[in-house]
Amino acid sequence: MEEKKTIFDYAEQVFGIFGFSIIILNIFCWLFGEEAKDISSLFSMGKEGLSLSIMVQFFSTSVWIVIMRFLFFTDVVFKNMRIVARSAAMVVSILVMMAAYIRIFDWFPVDDWLPWVMFFGCFGICFVISLSLSALRERIENRKMENALNRLKQQK
Repeated sequence: MEEKKTIFDYAEQVFGIFGFSIIILNIFCWLFGEEAKDISSLFSMGKEGLSLSIMVQFFSTSVWIVIMRFLFFTDVVFKNMRIVARSAAMVVSILVMMAAYIRIFDWFPVDDWLPWVMFFGCFGICFVISLSLSALRERIENRKMENALNRLKQQK
C-alpha cells in the first residue's frame, strides 16, 4: 500500500530533479562551455557556469516533470493504463516539453543536427541513470518489506 504524498514529497522530487540536472549542466559547462558559448544560451557564461535565467528555466522543467509524473503515475487521470504505456507516454511528454523549451528559450539552434544528437544522448544517459536508481530503490524497499514480513511471521 502506497502512502499518501504531501506537498513536501513533491517538492523533494522537484529539487532532486533540479539538482541532478544542474550538476549535469555544470559538468557540460566545464567540458564544452567555451566552445558552445556562441552557439547555445545554455552555455552563455562558458566555463563559468550557468546563468540565473537558465537555472530558473531548468527549475520550471523540474516542476513540469513532477506534474507529469503525478498525472501519469497516479490514478487521477489514467486509471486503466498499463505501467509501460504510462512510462512511455511520460517520456514522450517530457521530450515534447523539452523540445518546446529548446525552441522557446533558444537553448541551441533547432536546425543543427549535432546539438539534437547531444541532447538525445544526454537525455538517454540521464533516463538510464534515473531508471537504474529507481529500480535499485524499489529493490531495496522490497527487501525491507520482505525482511519485515519474515520477522512478523517468526513472531507468530
